[in-house]
Parts: sequence; structure tokens; C-alpha cells
Amino acid sequence: MIPRMISLPIDRKSFFLLGPRQVGKSTLVQKVLEGKEHIAINLLLTDEFLKYKAEPSILRRELEYALKRMETITVFIDEIQRVPDLLNGIHYLLETHQGRFFFILTGSSARKLRRGSVNLLAGRAWELSLHPLTHIELGKKFSLDETLLKGSLPPLIQEEVRDAFRTLRAYTNTYLKEEILDEALVRNIPAFSRFLSIAADQSGNIVNYSTIARETGVNSKTVQGYYQILEDSLVALKLEPYLKSMRKRLVRHPKYYLFDLGVINSLTGRTSYEAIKTPTVYGRLFEHFIILEVFRILSSLAYDFQVYHWRSSHGAEVDLVVEKEGITWAIEIKSSANVRAQDLRGLKSFINDYPQVKPVCVSTAALPYQLGDITVIPWKMLFESDWLG
Repeated sequence: MIPRMISLPIDRKSFFLLGPRQVGKSTLVQKVLEGKEHIAINLLLTDEFLKYKAEPSILRRELEYALKRMETITVFIDEIQRVPDLLNGIHYLLETHQGRFFFILTGSSARKLRRGSVNLLAGRAWELSLHPLTHIELGKKFSLDETLLKGSLPPLIQEEVRDAFRTLRAYTNTYLKEEILDEALVRNIPAFSRFLSIAADQSGNIVNYSTIARETGVNSKTVQGYYQILEDSLVALKLEPYLKSMRKRLVRHPKYYLFDLGVINSLTGRTSYEAIKTPTVYGRLFEHFIILEVFRILSSLAYDFQVYHWRSSHGAEVDLVVEKEGITWAIEIKSSANVRAQDLRGLKSFINDYPQVKPVCVSTAALPYQLGDITVIPWKMLFESDWLG
């Protein structure tokens, strides 16, 4: 098992561990609980699902009976979103038997959970996220080109390219069936399927809801709802625009980044190394990779942070703005090793408006160098202690 960066508060706090399917939530929890007495409930199993779906109060009665023989009880419930009504009993147990229960609740959809318990236990459980593997977690197994093509979902790390994309096609079909159709989140499955392919193709671009609506065959409000489903189902990262300056007219639409590069490539038909080697495609995928990597690592390390994009009405743009613990970083992302001064015009425009920010350009260069007031660094340096780490 590849060690993960996230630290789980076992025996300290109840928590939700949320993340898309196949990122390794269940595997991680099972590994951490290995050799420790606990109660495990897997709601993917039909008999357990039907039992608790029919009468959620059974869980409370079972666990209160278990208190007769155990001083404290760790309870692992896998796929909690399948029976969100269980959260009412969990809430009661945490409130009534303080300090005696620790719940580990994994799930793939915050949307489904909030339908059952709007406040997700009102702060009595932390909300943690697990993501596809980062370059730090992969260590010597990491390959940039391989990640830009196949992504970094744990089951795909050892698979050959052909097999990986067969798995990814099944993955996206499963997502459509189980997360969308079975939960009746949308009625028009063909339209949503078309939207998902367009969302993959437009991943990382500023969203034009009207254009996507025309291509999908639905109205723009429906498209906004579709994007909300992706965000709530944890398969898209939303970057709001950074709007803290009144000096310029700024673009106010968000960007969405699908959560894994392999999923993006599968949906857009890029299934070979040759398909991603053109400068435009490679550059977009590299930008995706850096933005997702920043988000995954800061999230896994439990930093207090926010991520944004920035673009003026005149086209000046910064790929990523990160606010982290009182410091604002402006990050330009270039897949080339040789960055030119004119490539940094957007970044320079931004720091003219925000002179207090820390600007940096990440690239595929082997060594850092200076371009005026801006440092160009090898991309791995971004995650070291002198930068975002």
C-alpha cells in the first residue's frame, strides 16, 4: 500500500472521509484500523444496506448494547451516503455518550449526505477529503508523463496504458449509472452524458454556461446545476475568480477542474502518449496537474487555504492564486523549460495590482532562474518548505 499524506484522527475525533470513488478511502481506513478492535459496517453489501435502510434506528440499539462490553467503540461505516438517515442516530450517540464513540464515515458524495443531515453532525465530526495520489505519495513510482496521461487513481498505477483506459471507461460509466441515474439527481441522462464530455474538454477554461447549454441541448440553469452535481459529488474542483481589486474590470465566471487527468483524457478520447504530446494539450494537462496537486497536498496536510483564478477583461491572466495562512501566492504555470519575459505579462499585471503577493512561475526547468522580479522554478520546488510546503 502506498503511504498517504493525510493524517486520520483515530481515537481523537469522529470524522467523515470523503472523496471520489476509487481514491482508496476504504483501503486507507482498513489499514489504519488493522489489529484494532472496531465495528465495521459496509453499506455496499446488499444485506447490510437493506437492513439499515429499512430501519436506521437498529444501528443505535446495536451500538448502545455494545457499550455493555466496551468502554469506547470505534465504528467504521463505509459508503455512509447510501443511508444518510443513519446520521440521526450517530448524532444522538455522540451527544448522549460523549467520549465513548468514535465514528469513521466514508463516502463519495457530500450532496447525498446533506440531503440526510444538512449540518453533517453539526461539527461533532471533522470533514476530511481523500484525493488521487500525489507525486509525493507516489515517490519513485511517479512519472510526470504517465500521470498526465493516465491520472493517479490508485488502481491504475500499475496498469498498462491500454488496460488503464479500459478501467477508466468503466469508471466513467459506473459514475453515470451509480452517482447520477440511481440517485435520480438528473432526469435527462443523455444530456448529462454529453455535458460530462464537454466539461472534460472544457476543464480548466472559464465557464460559459450559455455556450455549454447550446452544445448540451439544455438551458444554462440546468448546466449550472450539472456543474454543482460534479462539485458536490467531489469530481470537480471549482476555482472562483479572485475579485479583491476594484482597479480593473475582472472576469467573474469560475473555472472547473475535473479531479483526475486520466478521467479527463478518457472522456475526451486522448488515450495514448502521442495524443497528449502536442504543445497545447500538454500545456493544458500540465497546468491541470499543478493546480490539482496544489489543492490535493494542501488539503491532505489540513492547511487553511483558498484557491482562485484571476483574469482581467483585457485578457491578463494568472493561472492560480493561493491564499494560505495569511500569505497570497500568484502562480503562473508553464510546461516549457524556457520561460520568456513576455510569458509573464499576466503575472506582472497582477502584482501591479497586488504588490504584497508572492509571485512565482513553475515550469519544467531543471534549475531555478530569475526573470526580472519573478523567479522561475522547477515545479517540484513549489512543494518544498520555502514555497507552498
